[in-house]
Amino acid sequence: MNYLLIIILTVFLLIFLFFIKSLSLPSQIKKAEEYFDAGDITKAGEIVKKILDRKKDYVPACYLRAKILMNRGQFLHAISEFNGVLALQNFAKYINELEIHNFLAQLYNDTQNYQKEIEEYRIILTFNPDDLNANYRLGHALYKKKEYKKAKEHLTKVILLDSGKVDCYTPLGISCFNISDYEKAEEYLLTAMKQEGDHSEIEYHLGIIYKMKKDYDSATSMFDNSRKSKKYLTKSLFALGEIFYDREQYDDAISLLEQGLGGLKEKTEESYAYRYLLAECYELENKIKEAVHHWEKIFLDNPGFRSTKMKLESYKDILSNSNLMTLFQSSIEELQPLIVELISNLNFNIISKEKVNANEFQYKAYNIKRINDPPILIYFNRTTREITEGQIIEFDKRMADEKCKNGIYITSSRFSIRAKSSAQSKLIDIYDSEYVNKIVEKIQARKRK
Repeated sequence: MNYLLIIILTVFLLIFLFFIKSLSLPSQIKKAEEYFDAGDITKAGEIVKKILDRKKDYVPACYLRAKILMNRGQFLHAISEFNGVLALQNFAKYINELEIHNFLAQLYNDTQNYQKEIEEYRIILTFNPDDLNANYRLGHALYKKKEYKKAKEHLTKVILLDSGKVDCYTPLGISCFNISDYEKAEEYLLTAMKQEGDHSEIEYHLGIIYKMKKDYDSATSMFDNSRKSKKYLTKSLFALGEIFYDREQYDDAISLLEQGLGGLKEKTEESYAYRYLLAECYELENKIKEAVHHWEKIFLDNPGFRSTKMKLESYKDILSNSNLMTLFQSSIEELQPLIVELISNLNFNIISKEKVNANEFQYKAYNIKRINDPPILIYFNRTTREITEGQIIEFDKRMADEKCKNGIYITSSRFSIRAKSSAQSKLIDIYDSEYVNKIVEKIQARKRK
């Protein structure tokens, strides 16, 4: 009987002790949390370990261990631990699920697992679509992934909820830019410009917007600033080169574009476009050798890029023809004696002349065989490009302004089929590189004698 009583008392005692110990877990975890909040991670970890040694699936201890791992920079272990908490039964009884998803989103960002980070914030937004932090983080994460349309949606919501989130304006502006909402892009980027810091990215994108609007002065100002950044130097120089090209300031474009050659990443579409633009500027300045040099660089890597192959083939004749090259090695003023002879061989005497630009001259002349005929207008165009129908039409307008019924168009290049047809219908005689070459050859032969 006594033995039976002892056994019963022992069982009750064990149950009591177990009950007491179980009651002590909340107090122990509370103590661990106090150490954690105070920054004493070691003591907090020791308590958590003891708890989990006794009860391995105790949710508050598992959750605190995950936070300790996160605090120590053991991000992958922390991710595993937080996901483990979500898998435990009745975890929501102890922990707010939103907190876990926020921690996981942050950890995925720290480990650059942006897809997982996005998934976590999407889960958070199912609980609360207006969650400021989730929209903020998700917007930035989508921006990094270049999902600009979705990034715009979330970042727009952020600034509506809290306009003080000033670091949203740059990614929001660039997101709008990339989905072609240029009006909003300009608005947000100008707001971002008011904040302190490096504005090169903002200035570059604003420069592109102003360039598209043909506001070249504002665009140039932006690109001049953005090219101070190494990251945007080449891009900014290319954009400035395009502006000078549109303004027909080819020499200025060349000067700028030459500065960026050293920073080109070869064998890329960007480098081909850069060299092609530079070559075109050299071409328009009639510096054929320089233009061909850059077209050849492109051709070696990408023979099919734009009209590079055609350009090189068309300039082989000029480069191998010393007579034609003579035209491109002197200024237009130095070529006047040669041009006078070209015109005199057509039986015309010049009575007046006018410089149009560095490569074009306009002359009034009369026919020495038909002195009573009214003067005609003669146009000389030193170029390597094919003369277009538009240029013939423009010359016809000049003839009308000068009250000339007939005209002659002379070029060092060739005429397009439509240009030839247009000239024929407008009483304009045309002479191309074949005629120029023949006359220069006669002059050179005479000089040799």
